[in-house]
Amino acid sequence: MALGAVNVFYGLSPRLTVLLGTIFTQGGEQDLYIADFLTDEDSYLLKEKAQTLLELDGQRRATVVASEMRRQFQFRGLLGLDQVDPTWILSALKGEQPVTIGIVLAQLSASTRTRILAQLPEAVRDRVPSREELKGTRLEIMRAVRQIFEAKFVTMPVPPTDAGNFYFKDIALLEGRELMQLIRALGLEELGAAFLTVGKRKLAELCARLGREAAEELVAAVKQTEERDAMDMKDANTFLQRMLLGLRLDEARGVAPGEAKERFQRELYQKAGLLRLAKACRSERPSFVQQLAQRLPRTHGRLFQGYTAKIDEIYQLDDVKLRRLQDLVLYRVEKLAARGKVNPRYLKFTFCYWGDDSAEGGAEAPPEGE
Repeated sequence: MALGAVNVFYGLSPRLTVLLGTIFTQGGEQDLYIADFLTDEDSYLLKEKAQTLLELDGQRRATVVASEMRRQFQFRGLLGLDQVDPTWILSALKGEQPVTIGIVLAQLSASTRTRILAQLPEAVRDRVPSREELKGTRLEIMRAVRQIFEAKFVTMPVPPTDAGNFYFKDIALLEGRELMQLIRALGLEELGAAFLTVGKRKLAELCARLGREAAEELVAAVKQTEERDAMDMKDANTFLQRMLLGLRLDEARGVAPGEAKERFQRELYQKAGLLRLAKACRSERPSFVQQLAQRLPRTHGRLFQGYTAKIDEIYQLDDVKLRRLQDLVLYRVEKLAARGKVNPRYLKFTFCYWGDDSAEGGAEAPPEGE
């Protein structure tokens, strides 16, 4: 498969992309020591991508670097910001001047602009200039406003142009709606892992609070959970207490039982899924966690970030369990793609699993009853 520029530079911020491109166009491999002056995370990323470039033949490497440098220096608007859920952008725009809001929105898709404008206060919305009204604004000003606003976010990943390998980190490529489908499925799996440990009595107690369909899904999830994936008793009890707390609070605040049940049923799998995803991201880089959070509605994204920050207080997870969990998440993405819940184009990719023996990517998917 031909390796395109997007694939090589995937995961790098514009700043690191330009730095790496400059090293290869103005210097050479001997200048990679510059990476040692960066933060640990940036240094690791830069060296990883440099190694990929060094594996290309000279002419191909020069072509790839030149193409990406041209792309970076073009004024393309807010790089990847259309992939950030509008609720994050709306929050970041609070307090900004209408002209600044207009410049930011001018770089976004029509659908995203419409969603954000609809949620702005009317007094602000009426003063936001349109694209036509901004045509006379100097390009330097537009670029400066763009860069200042971009600094509030991490750069979103650009999907590869060609099908290749699909690793755990590539779940950041999923659209927000696809991630929400994944999170719901992960919530069922996390609940299944807990109830396989705590037993049928507590499972029956929770099922009595759910609708018939939701209860059947939960019982099926428990049956499909393998013994090796069951939580230990302490983790299971801690997890279930955290998940059930919201329902008890709603009832304590005077919410009608029926409404409390419906709300809990709607949110239960979501919260459990966010927690399972956070557990799978325990050792991942902060920028990756932020990318996933930005794909989600801000309320969900912030909850996910909170879970990730405190995951070691909630679960005991060694490297073997972590790799197994990442494999299960990746397997769920593959299954959702087969069902059309995630873009079927990813079925053309090779899903790369750790495997039971922690071998390198390409191992078989973990077995699972369906």
